[in-house]
Amino acid sequence: MVEADQVDLNDAEEDQHKLTLCIIKSGAVLSMLATFFILRDIFLRYHKGETIRLTSMIVAEWSASIFCASFFSPFMSTWMVPKESGAYLASGTTQSCTAQGFFDSLFYGTGVLLYAVLSVTYCVLVKKKRKDETRTKQSLMLILGIPPLICFCLAIMPLFNDAYNVTELHICSIAEYPIGCLADNDPSDCTRGTKARKMWVSRFAIVCVTNAVIIVSVLLLIKSVLSREKRRNQHTRRNNTENDTEQSTKVKWQGIWYILAFQVSCIPWYVWQFIRISRALTLTSSDLLQRSALLYTLTITYPMQGVWVTMVYFRPQYLKHRQRGASDLRIASVLRVLNINVPRLLSVEWWRGNNNIRDSSVREIKSPFEDEEENAEQS
Repeated sequence: MVEADQVDLNDAEEDQHKLTLCIIKSGAVLSMLATFFILRDIFLRYHKGETIRLTSMIVAEWSASIFCASFFSPFMSTWMVPKESGAYLASGTTQSCTAQGFFDSLFYGTGVLLYAVLSVTYCVLVKKKRKDETRTKQSLMLILGIPPLICFCLAIMPLFNDAYNVTELHICSIAEYPIGCLADNDPSDCTRGTKARKMWVSRFAIVCVTNAVIIVSVLLLIKSVLSREKRRNQHTRRNNTENDTEQSTKVKWQGIWYILAFQVSCIPWYVWQFIRISRALTLTSSDLLQRSALLYTLTITYPMQGVWVTMVYFRPQYLKHRQRGASDLRIASVLRVLNINVPRLLSVEWWRGNNNIRDSSVREIKSPFEDEEENAEQS
């Protein structure tokens, strides 16, 4: 950066900033770990020769995008921010800040578009009663290739205006520098990112349209679930039709859970962006720190996108394990779903075996009084 952009924070705000930064980095680690388990599960299924479903392929690409986004944005966070910013643990340069902003736009944008693709895919599967299976290579390349290509083109545009700079969240993204230099719509006060506002508004508009597609998809799925359940209760169906209806209902509810998981992580972020728009994009880090409820909600939910989606992804497998072994400990079922060896300490068979040994040893040990009573009875 050309000039120092020191952040004026009092002691309380500085402690709050340190706490939120620790939460963001911890959430990013959990998100990366969660998405790793999704990619690992799909790889193991592919290695075993199983057919990978279309929705699983979309989730796999989404997981890879969110893994990279979680690493470069919330996990690295201030480590890639220029030292002159005054942010806590800032140790980067202008070049590292630009790289962080580029990867943030590329990978998080790809994740949003892939979620829209996943929502539309579930709607098509349910409405047209298609099976969730792989398609031709051409259609698969279109489904999986277009979202990252679009986001790559959009992520390149801010590079020509030096629009990737440190933001009020102390993470590099699309912003002017110094922060607030466009408050009077006078770009002469800015040394970088003179067109950052237009680019940010354009990107936010695309995200809003994509989110609208996701919301419409979940509404259509809910409507389909309710209507089909109503028809199923009114009419008697054959066994095979009932099985098809049950399987279709599972697919619909899985799609709904996926979309709700995405909304849980993104709604606080949308609230913050609308607040920024209402204040003409002039908010600073101190303004965000003063909104403690929104700040902590945002720092917990947004970096942990991978955690919420991973819970939805493994949910059907977890329910199957619980049906087969209802007596198992829940943590043991979770480990089996994640293809992790269950320790003997968490095994129900191990506990039952120890209890049987303990009961048999108790029966074998007799007191001297019991021996005298037995001898008296025999005499």
